[in-house]
Amino acid sequence: MTRSLPIARDAFITAMNRDTAGSDRPRYTEVLDAMIEWSLARPEQLRFRDDESSKGVVSFQRVGSNMVFWAARPMRGNGPKIELLPRASSVLPNERMLAAREAINACSREVLEGDDRLAIGFGAMKNPTSRAAVFTLMDELLEVT
Repeated sequence: MTRSLPIARDAFITAMNRDTAGSDRPRYTEVLDAMIEWSLARPEQLRFRDDESSKGVVSFQRVGSNMVFWAARPMRGNGPKIELLPRASSVLPNERMLAAREAINACSREVLEGDDRLAIGFGAMKNPTSRAAVFTLMDELLEVT
């Protein structure tokens, strides 16, 4: 089923609001909107993934391929997360993967180790400095994928 970005955004926010405290809702929505804005500013490289099958997921993929570049999921329990390159182990060399994990770890209290996926919680992304650092990492990943 094809869906639009506004519909996917609304579904994400609805799912996120079920498990998110009222004070975090606008800040988490700001994080999602910043991710979307960043992606839409790169139309030659990224496009909205309109066929996502998981309810509430918003994701963007590389233009000209099916490779998901990032996906935001309204996770239960610890709050929503953004995952960069969900299949990173198949597209990134080991040393680039380690560098990406270190960049994410510098922004988050949740430490990525070993084979952990490149994910960061919206709680860490509320901070504008952390968000800028993640966008810098994303720009770097766009160059190597």
